[in-house]
Amino acid sequence: MLRKLHLSVLLPVVQVTITAVLTLWAYKVNWILIGAGRRAPGPYVHLHLRVIETWAVWRGVNAPTFPVYLVSGGSEILNLAAVAVLWYLVGRFFDRRKEPEMCDGHWTESPWTISNFLIMVCGACLLVQGLHTFREEIAFAHSYHLRVDGLIVASLFLLWSLILLVFLVWKLAIRFRRKSHSRSV
Repeated sequence: MLRKLHLSVLLPVVQVTITAVLTLWAYKVNWILIGAGRRAPGPYVHLHLRVIETWAVWRGVNAPTFPVYLVSGGSEILNLAAVAVLWYLVGRFFDRRKEPEMCDGHWTESPWTISNFLIMVCGACLLVQGLHTFREEIAFAHSYHLRVDGLIVASLFLLWSLILLVFLVWKLAIRFRRKSHSRSV
């Protein structure tokens, strides 16, 4: 019998694999951008440049891991772990939506409050970083040219901040509604 594949397993594996490959490749060829050494870029220079751009955009896809990346001092191992956790949680969210909602009434206040606080901090951090990146890209476009990949990254940061903050408000509204409903019953 074929077992049902869960998104909480599939998403982290796919995202960590793609992130690791793009990171390793981009780190190996980033000397093209800084002009290190006197070697010629080689026949695959356009492919390498596209990989570097894709890696930058992929950072936007994994934007909620940005605070971990900052706190860890740029550790790629911790970033990959954060990517795995992020996409596990996203997959678990969608896996749970497929199942009927079970309310056991055993919520504890402390962990729930801490997790919501972390979601709020992450969403606010992404909002600030997204706005900052937009401002930098617009300023760069006035001086040189428009970098589409930078605007995409800024948009992804802003989108993730919106998702996290709206998700938090939604969860708080559900929680408030459950509390007020339980008081009235």
